[in-house]
Amino acid sequence: MDTPADPLTAFYRLVLGNPALHARLGAIETREDFVAAAVALAGEHGVSLDRACVAALIRPDPIGVSRWLPSPIVLDRWPARGWRPAWSVPTEGAPGLDWAWFGDDRLTAPFYEASARRSLDRPFSAMFRTRTDLAALIAGSPEAPPVPAGLIYHMTRCGSTLIAQMLATDAAHCVLSEPEPLEAVLSWAAVSDAPLDRRIAAIRAVVAALGRDIGGRRLFVKLAGWNTLVLPLLRAAFPDTPWAYVCRAPSEVLVSQLRQRSPYLIAGALPGAILDIADAPSREDLEFLCAALGGIGRAALDHWALGGGLLVDYADLPNAVTDRIAPHFGLAPDESLRAAMLATATRDAKVPGQRFTPDTAAKRGAAAGEVHAAATAALVPLHAALLALRHDLRGE
Repeated sequence: MDTPADPLTAFYRLVLGNPALHARLGAIETREDFVAAAVALAGEHGVSLDRACVAALIRPDPIGVSRWLPSPIVLDRWPARGWRPAWSVPTEGAPGLDWAWFGDDRLTAPFYEASARRSLDRPFSAMFRTRTDLAALIAGSPEAPPVPAGLIYHMTRCGSTLIAQMLATDAAHCVLSEPEPLEAVLSWAAVSDAPLDRRIAAIRAVVAALGRDIGGRRLFVKLAGWNTLVLPLLRAAFPDTPWAYVCRAPSEVLVSQLRQRSPYLIAGALPGAILDIADAPSREDLEFLCAALGGIGRAALDHWALGGGLLVDYADLPNAVTDRIAPHFGLAPDESLRAAMLATATRDAKVPGQRFTPDTAAKRGAAAGEVHAAATAALVPLHAALLALRHDLRGE
């Protein structure tokens, strides 16, 4: 291949075709060291790379402006080993994906977004920011993609992050916790008029890309709360994967959501075809929340007959993870691992550096008056119907 006249293009070609150079540049954390290493590496191969140009390409992007800008590298295939989708790219049609260099990092953060943000901040990810469209994502999926060993659905603010963190205690597990690229593909798949087999292929492909390079480790996916609404699509994509649905006393969930809202539980955040609530924007806040949480819970109840499900109540955590969820997902933790998983439960699932403080009593106390009345009228009967499934073995 002829060396292009543009030094930057020549450097891109040099690195993209050499996985060893990916590892060499991807390991550099500081921007100053990266600039020096990139210029030196280019020089070793007869490419005169400008320091100022490299420094400009790897400027910090704390608010993610690059997501809305053209990408320097667009591929019709998956990037090399070590790259994972970081976030979706807003488009008018099927979502595209921006990839970041994760290297051999193990995903241990409570949410995938934190791992993606750290990877995007790496100088190598910034300079070699790579984008693929949905067609390239599907085309690049391996013939035998990783299949999740378990899926976790939930009604929000009910212990699902705790479950994910307890599963991640075992180094033999890879846990994807609410990865935004998967949400983007699911949102597209739910409303797209594309053939069902293509939508299923896209779901399998994005999970495979997010869970790539895990070797023999088991893959688990903790989904976003609204993903329960598209449970049949995920069941079609992974028909043999067991799943759990986690719920909690509705008034306690309402208190948490009224204090700090999940983005997808803001009126208008999800397409109406997914969250089917009549006159959603005009509804009072509490009324809308009850309708949205009710829709999520009913989806779990309505799709229970698809099989593979396990109902878990927040009140039964953390022991339900080791005693019920683990066996349901095909795990048999020994006493050492069980103790380690329960030790994980003593820490705050969302802020692992802090000790967990039970909040059930406080939330029940805060759920007086209007909140209690709304929960009782709109959600308590549904919650009771869900709890009745705890011992229904048809799902298992």
